[in-house]
Amino acid sequence: MTNRSFILLSLLAANDRLGEDPVRRTTLVKQAFLADTIRPLYRVWLRSFSFVRYYYGPYSDEIFQRLDTLIFNGLVTVTRLERSGGRIEARYQISEAGRRLLEHFADSVIVSLASDLIWALQALGVTQASTICKLVYQEAEFARLFAQHTDEGIGPETRVPLPPVTSSDNETFVTLATLEQLQLFPSGHASLPALPTREMVRLFLLSLAHRIPRRHGYARSADEHEFA
Repeated sequence: MTNRSFILLSLLAANDRLGEDPVRRTTLVKQAFLADTIRPLYRVWLRSFSFVRYYYGPYSDEIFQRLDTLIFNGLVTVTRLERSGGRIEARYQISEAGRRLLEHFADSVIVSLASDLIWALQALGVTQASTICKLVYQEAEFARLFAQHTDEGIGPETRVPLPPVTSSDNETFVTLATLEQLQLFPSGHASLPALPTREMVRLFLLSLAHRIPRRHGYARSADEHEFA
């Protein structure tokens, strides 16, 4: 199985295992983008997908190419499919065959990454497509490019590649590196137990959530984070 197929199957498995409904197309793309973004926390340096700033971006055609392959091989099922106004609305779920296949990779870091990501999204109450979009749009490089295009009058029909998170001077990479140090030495004390990696993922997503303008209805509190 290719790296691209494996991350998608792992994400669908994590959604299923943690009690989520079959995953919408938009949600799956955004989850794949976040999975690619947080990979430095797991020492995963190989990029899964190449994303562009495009309609409903970050977007990658490769996701749907790999998804079609998974469906064709019976590892993913389509639970809903509708076409409206030129757009496709679909929901996807890992199949029983897909679950059996992933049992052979239970110790894979990619499986852990996917599970931690979905757990962290749930912990922040991010379950709807519109909610995860608001969160993803705050990722540093995408937000910078979006603002630049707005200033320059570049429309969403223009596909502009997003650099990988590991590129030089990437703000998100710096943030993840800082969180990794916190993971190794919480509170600056080496004798304290390290925080779980999934907690680092939650803190990273929380940092994105706090960037969402209040006009979007984001209500901040100590324990709850709602996205209207």
